[in-house]
Amino acid sequence: MDLHGDSEALAIIQSWGWDRFDTRFEIEVPLMMPLSEAINRLAMEGHVDPAMAMLSLLADGQLVSTGSYSWKRYRNDHNQRDGIGEIPARRWVSLKEGLAENSKTFGLNEVTLRFMYEGWDEYKAARADWTWTADRFATAEASSGDFLSSGYFEETYVVCDIEVRPAEVESAGAPASRAAERNKGGAPSKYDWERAVAAIVFQWADDGPWQPTSQAEVKNKLADWFADRDEQPSETLLKDRARWLFEEFRRRGQ
Repeated sequence: MDLHGDSEALAIIQSWGWDRFDTRFEIEVPLMMPLSEAINRLAMEGHVDPAMAMLSLLADGQLVSTGSYSWKRYRNDHNQRDGIGEIPARRWVSLKEGLAENSKTFGLNEVTLRFMYEGWDEYKAARADWTWTADRFATAEASSGDFLSSGYFEETYVVCDIEVRPAEVESAGAPASRAAERNKGGAPSKYDWERAVAAIVFQWADDGPWQPTSQAEVKNKLADWFADRDEQPSETLLKDRARWLFEEFRRRGQ
């Protein structure tokens, strides 16, 4: 059921002209828009519930998003990862579900974290905190019941500098070879290389200290991006993309 006018919102967003690349980069990176700008633009064009429609479209995978994230988890051990890249749709689903829980308590619904922070002190975190006006959201989860049991877990995910775009974008600036590749007969490409390359380029551009010194380093970044999605392109495919991407990084660095 389209409670928030999701179909109307998607039609409006798709009409904004995504058939070009981001002019901030010399190599081809799909155009993105800050989350807050997209929601405000939807409101300006008359949509009655733009924020919730945007959230639903992101959770359904009809829009894709990128951002700078920080992830922490405890499940028999501590894990942590910070980075820049695509925000998986399941993270938006967790946010949506957490906001629904918040609405039941008429405020921020908190969870207790016992192992995630130094000192072993209990820490309260919001189950879902969506500050879309600042292009940011945070979620937290923890097991119910005995925190000493073997299946106990805690997890927090915080992402900022969120940008969005429609999931399906045909770019007028794409080279003929890529267009021909898309239009070949048979099944579509198994891997989303455009989004993978965009994620690596944003990480290189926004995370100043990372300047790759070898093709292998770029290949590993691509492999990590796909591994986060439980995908494993062959070494040949990874090396091919990493080669020209590293050459572009090196040329710009010089």
